[in-house]
Amino acid sequence: MNRIFKSIGFTALGFIAHASFAQKEVTLEEVTITANKFAQKQSQTGKVVTILSDSVLQKYQSQTLGELLTRQVGLMIVGAQGPNGTNQDLYLRGSSTGNTLILIDGMPVYDPSFISPTFDLNMITVGDCERIEILKGAQSTLYGSDAVAGVINIFTKKGKSTKSVAGMVAVNGGSYGTFRGSAGINGSFSKGYYNVQYTRLTSQGFSSAYDKENRGFDTDGISQNNLLANVGLNLSENLTLKLRTLLNGYQSDIDAGAFADEKDFTIDQKFRMITTGLEHQYEKGKLTFNYGFSQSKRRYIDDSMSVEKGAFNNYAKQYYGGTTQFVELYNSLKINDHLELITGTDYRFNNTDQTYESYSSFGKYTSPPLGADTAKTTILSVYASGFLKTKVGFFLELGGRYNHHSLYGSNFTYSFNPSYLIHDQLKVFFNLSSGFKAPSLYHLYSPYGNKTLNPEKSVSMEFGVQIFSKNKVSNVRLLYFDRRIKDVIFFQSLSQAPYGRYINFDKQHDHGWELEGKSQIDKLSIWGNMTLLEGAITTKVSGKDTTYNNLYRRPKGLANVGAGYQISQKLFVSASLRSVGKRLDCFYNSATFNTETITLNPYTTLDVYGEYQSSKSIKAYVDLKNLTNKQYFDTYGYNTRRFNFMAGLQLNF
Repeated sequence: MNRIFKSIGFTALGFIAHASFAQKEVTLEEVTITANKFAQKQSQTGKVVTILSDSVLQKYQSQTLGELLTRQVGLMIVGAQGPNGTNQDLYLRGSSTGNTLILIDGMPVYDPSFISPTFDLNMITVGDCERIEILKGAQSTLYGSDAVAGVINIFTKKGKSTKSVAGMVAVNGGSYGTFRGSAGINGSFSKGYYNVQYTRLTSQGFSSAYDKENRGFDTDGISQNNLLANVGLNLSENLTLKLRTLLNGYQSDIDAGAFADEKDFTIDQKFRMITTGLEHQYEKGKLTFNYGFSQSKRRYIDDSMSVEKGAFNNYAKQYYGGTTQFVELYNSLKINDHLELITGTDYRFNNTDQTYESYSSFGKYTSPPLGADTAKTTILSVYASGFLKTKVGFFLELGGRYNHHSLYGSNFTYSFNPSYLIHDQLKVFFNLSSGFKAPSLYHLYSPYGNKTLNPEKSVSMEFGVQIFSKNKVSNVRLLYFDRRIKDVIFFQSLSQAPYGRYINFDKQHDHGWELEGKSQIDKLSIWGNMTLLEGAITTKVSGKDTTYNNLYRRPKGLANVGAGYQISQKLFVSASLRSVGKRLDCFYNSATFNTETITLNPYTTLDVYGEYQSSKSIKAYVDLKNLTNKQYFDTYGYNTRRFNFMAGLQLNF
């Protein structure tokens, strides 16, 4: 497997390095917004950003967002290859779930009812996205809690400026009885733009749990509806009002656990997000105000009374609700041609409402509820960040943030990021920054909660080089990263009720290498990335520090390479290879009542994509995935997709 990683990495690096100096055409350089909260050329930021542009997203609308993201450098998304609707755990550079902040159009999104709050990637489709920016490293100075490993900013589609009315209809279907249909209208008018898009997904699916004894597990399907709408209105020459909403709901079947079928276990999930914002442009900068409200609701029903014999519970129902509100005001001021200053303040509010009830041969059981009136927290923050740009190619970002939490009090984060661009083609960069993750509502208010918990605090360092071609269409980046977290929240078992509590106890240390690159050589496009990861947790056993590998489900080696070719003006084809190294997983053995550590085998998959643009308005495409029909497991005891395909047709008018 190491030979595979080395071969993939050096082959990609060689092609990209060659292509970096083989370009003649002029291409506009990609611009990043997430790195410093203002538009900036990618070559001029010392932060590590990967941009998935609209041209990339247009070619993979038949995939889920999890499938697309898990092919990016440093990312492992467990569950992305399961049945549609599977819970997806996002690990960035080996960091735990909940340590990567997800933004939609710059607004934080997550479900505060989770033990470790995360955003359900099933709630937004690739077709909703206009571009995605993946920002690595601790980013709490600009983005606050949860931005420990990085930030993923998803920009949704806006109205087109060239037409007053434009539309799109797309249908695709394929393996496991899957159908996805989308329709939308967008456009511009004298004072703004609009976009409305609806997507419907249904799938018969396949069993989430692996049937190792061929007992005939049932399939786990999904039914989903998604509505996205954006409106921008120019109130005056310099003042713009923005309104956005995302409404999503799906019902899916789930199983009881690893190797364990459930024929009557369902989940009903709903998410709604409504945001508004104002942007005021003035001579030397921009003042931005945003307000966002989001609400998540999850209902689980397990009705085994008449369908499934031998189940522990005859009936069980669970409800998890969470509400977030976010307000921010920040100002971008261009002091002169060399210095730009960001100053801002933001406020987060979270609460949760949770209930559990079951009926078994022992009678009725009701867990202590969590109420939204009491299970709540707030964080108020102020921050400032300055960006220095010199004529000789030296850049420097320096910033700090003060946070006040309603329970644990105050903490501070910082960011120091110098970089040097040599002859506009070779960038050397260094990042030193801190991050934090506030305790979740479950950590604080559940029966195992501890209101004296402190936030998890991290210090991250990364340094590397990036080479650009003269026209910036090709680049390759090599870097080393190191992240140390203290006060890691740990579940401590107790010998009396409630038999456990959360405490700040452990230290986590993760580090590794990333190689990433892409290029365009005439009609040939190539890309590739490789991640090498090491990680360990330090905990006390019998009063002594003990360190061991705890990066469960996260491989030490991960690589992706691909190539696309524009055969003709109408026909495009591409192929991509994904190689995942060995990794560990934990499995509770109900026969021995012990938790066992399992080694998951490495695997490599091959995907092929093709599209035919018969006219400017009509496009047909087919996406063939796991062509070799490889059987593999990202989670022990749970299935992943064997050979599968999606084919579709898109009409633009």
